Amino acid sequence: MLYSIEVPKSGGNTLFANQYAAYDGLGDAMKQEIASLVAIHHYGNRKEMNDASRIAASPLTPEQKAKMPLITHPLVRAHPVTGRKALYAVSGSSYGIVGMPEDEAVALLDELAAHATQPKYVISYAYRVGDIVIWDNASLLHSATLTDPNDPRTLWRITIKEPSAKLDALDVLAPTFVSGAM
Repeated sequence: MLYSIEVPKSGGNTLFANQYAAYDGLGDAMKQEIASLVAIHHYGNRKEMNDASRIAASPLTPEQKAKMPLITHPLVRAHPVTGRKALYAVSGSSYGIVGMPEDEAVALLDELAAHATQPKYVISYAYRVGDIVIWDNASLLHSATLTDPNDPRTLWRITIKEPSAKLDALDVLAPTFVSGAM
């Protein structure tokens, strides 16, 4: 959840990519190919590190890298409440796929990321002061758009741990917008 305190004059939107729709939009052969694959993640964004058009996350020192171990996530994840499948680990923080040569893994991750972030799956939310935006990380990718670093953008973020109980009657929709125009 994000609560907007200060918003920039331009930019600073949040892009949301619907990963349920992206998964549903894959061909059956691709769904089968990625069904059991596991992505390897690390701090940062492999694309931003080579993209001069964005301000990349600060590079880590060797000491910081040692404290930030690699983690893994499945490429396809069933929602913990609804069971609906979504693409999950296709963002720029995915650096590889367990058991796959790096060049093949990066090519597949790039292909899935390009598919998952097509305009038909993405909305852009422009904040107004006081807006609250709630989304479900199990079913969306999110990213901020560029803004002037001298133009304040202050958002408070609250993260709620995913539920452990399966609620059969609950149909979670994402994203949910409380106020503001898209």
